[in-house]
Amino acid sequence: MRASFFLLAFLFTVPEVLAEPANQLPSFDIDRNCSTEAGDVETKANCQRDEAEAKKQLDQKWSKLSADAKRQCVKESSIGGDQSYVELLTCLQMSSEWRDGQP
Repeated sequence: MRASFFLLAFLFTVPEVLAEPANQLPSFDIDRNCSTEAGDVETKANCQRDEAEAKKQLDQKWSKLSADAKRQCVKESSIGGDQSYVELLTCLQMSSEWRDGQP
């Protein structure tokens, strides 16, 4: 009986926990992401600029995008351990809701 209670409590809280990250833009470490860029100081600076610009665009549209699209693209943009706002933005821009002008 006690195990059933804990199982039910877990099942009712899981959807909330899974939905929560989609409500706010994830926090990616731009410096760490760009430090792996091969090249000179200018290449790293360009990477940081691109990441910051992508984050700015995402900040503006994040609340207007569906939770499913956000969750899927956050997952895809984090593959391989790197987390990139540019990749996240690109994924969301390729979604039908972005193209259809919904956000």
